Amino acid sequence: MRKNKVDISIIIINYNREKYLERCLRSCIDQIVFNKKFEIIFVDDGSKDNSVKIAKKFKSSVNIFKLLKNKGVSYASNYALYQSSGEYFIRVDSDDFINKHTINFLHEILINNKDLAFVYADHYKVDELGYKEKLIRLNNKKALKNHGAGIMFNKKTFLKYGGYNNNLKEAEDYEIISKIIKKEKTYYLPIPFYRYYIHNKNISKSGKRHSIIKKINEELKNV
Repeated sequence: MRKNKVDISIIIINYNREKYLERCLRSCIDQIVFNKKFEIIFVDDGSKDNSVKIAKKFKSSVNIFKLLKNKGVSYASNYALYQSSGEYFIRVDSDDFINKHTINFLHEILINNKDLAFVYADHYKVDELGYKEKLIRLNNKKALKNHGAGIMFNKKTFLKYGGYNNNLKEAEDYEIISKIIKKEKTYYLPIPFYRYYIHNKNISKSGKRHSIIKKINEELKNV
């Protein structure tokens, strides 16, 4: 685990997203913050494309880690958390990007409300070029659990619930959020900070997510 403490860790998990990666990285590097420090933890999950080469263009601002084999988003995310040193963290998917004020606003809410497990905001669905197409409100639990990226967590609280489930290749965000919101306080900020791009290679397009979520819900009934 990294020793130099920072306030916020931005975690980016990547697998073969060279086409969108630079946009994602620039949006994270260009965050505007006041009286706080942040780090960017980039974990490449065994990509076969030029993702790592692209990430190295930003090596002065990004901590780069490469897994030799594809382990899945849960394993890679937990690995990133181990490497991180922030008291709070936010995950940004490598084909998405964020508004430049995102981490500053979310962090301010958390540090002034220590009883919160996480804070989250709305999304904009965007096209391939990043142009806004649709506002996605996360003002209900179902919408929240289906959009796990863009949430800033208190890392200590998050790890209390076991972190991401390494056995899940997708819907890992749905599971951990479901566990947390049953017992912890959270906060919703109705501002669209996150930019979400949907394409045919999204993990959520695999067709398995619905059956995985159904199984998760059954298991959580007994928790």
